[in-house]
Amino acid sequence: MAEDKWKGAYHNSRLGQILMKKGYISRQQLDEAIHISASHHQRLGEFLVEHRMLSRWQLRRALSRQSQLRLSASLSMALLTPVYKLLSQESAESVDGTLEALLKPLLLTGSVATFEFDPDLSTIEIKHNGLIRLRIPSSFGELNFDGLRLTTDGTKNHQELSLVDIELADARLFIRTIHNNLDPALP
Repeated sequence: MAEDKWKGAYHNSRLGQILMKKGYISRQQLDEAIHISASHHQRLGEFLVEHRMLSRWQLRRALSRQSQLRLSASLSMALLTPVYKLLSQESAESVDGTLEALLKPLLLTGSVATFEFDPDLSTIEIKHNGLIRLRIPSSFGELNFDGLRLTTDGTKNHQELSLVDIELADARLFIRTIHNNLDPALP
């Protein structure tokens, strides 16, 4: 049972994956740190800093990246979950007119059967004026949402974000055809 918990922690450790990708730690260091920190009920980053495998500056950079990944995945889900309702036309609920207008290019390009995306592959850029650019690889191509703005005060958990937390008035969607892993049949 403890081994299953450790394997789950390892595969769910985005922080660990970020630290390895940045070259801050090795896979061996990550394996050791996850195993020991989990058995001592200590956070991974705290363990790595305490045992001098990582500097506080490196941990802050990695945690910032982790936060960006979580935000981009949450925004992707909030924006694109209604696409399935619109494409399938199964739901009797009406979708907000602003969102429907924003997503119109998606509605013209296909059906729910061919639309796939992985929110974990999305990337986010937060500009100095608070506007957000979100890029989401999908089976339709790269979806570029530009001009998004969060209306929350920043205290809300990323996983709790919904459409009501996103200002769409000045947002635009561009679709760029790309080859992606979600649909190898695309050029």
